[in-house]
Amino acid sequence: MGSETLDRTSTSSDVTVWDVDLTQAIDHRATCRDLLSDDEIARAARFVRDVDRWRFEASHAALRLVLGERLGSDPRGLVFGAAPSGKPHLAGEQAGSCRFSLSHSGSRALIGLSSSAEIGVDVEEIRPMPDLLRIARAHFAPREIAALETLPPRDLIAAFFACWTRKEAVAKATGQGLSLRLDGFAVSVTPGTATMLTMPEGTHAWSLHALATAPGHAAAVAVMATGIAYVRRTLAPDWAARPAAISQQGP
Repeated sequence: MGSETLDRTSTSSDVTVWDVDLTQAIDHRATCRDLLSDDEIARAARFVRDVDRWRFEASHAALRLVLGERLGSDPRGLVFGAAPSGKPHLAGEQAGSCRFSLSHSGSRALIGLSSSAEIGVDVEEIRPMPDLLRIARAHFAPREIAALETLPPRDLIAAFFACWTRKEAVAKATGQGLSLRLDGFAVSVTPGTATMLTMPEGTHAWSLHALATAPGHAAAVAVMATGIAYVRRTLAPDWAARPAAISQQGP
């Protein structure tokens, strides 16, 4: 199944974050699509670019596989619903059994699973952006902007994406997504060290972590509870070629 890494801030947790390489999934689209529901296939078809379609198919196939492994269920039989805010959740027989969050960018996907607390994950492909400070000033909290403004250009890109992924992970965990004001709470901007500096209105407990993933990507996991660590697991690079192996191997 791949490697397993325990986050060093704690010795145990029911939170698992799967780090998924989507690269080889392009060669196994039919296998991935076979795991999806009619609704998921229809949603994938709405993307204009083919690369976006196959990444959607691959990341949602991986979500079904790791949820199926977690719950001991057939991945094809899982049923999903959505809250009024749009946040997805398990429905049907597995309703309430596991909270999850999915993010994908570039060649990478992250899947966060938690049995007891709301969770959000985010991964972003790091890319040059000439207007990073303008974006930060438009969306980030004052103390985040101030921290970014002190950095030399060589450090700014990594810090911006560290901040961005942490804020997106928090927004996903709350269930508010894009409707959550990103300037209404603050996180650290230092790559590799994630700290919640101020919390979103109406919340009082968070665990926030930077997550090491593939080079050229930034990632974060946020859990709406204190003292929560996570276990990082990876799917083998050829997971899409042999999805049945996911449930047959050990951690």
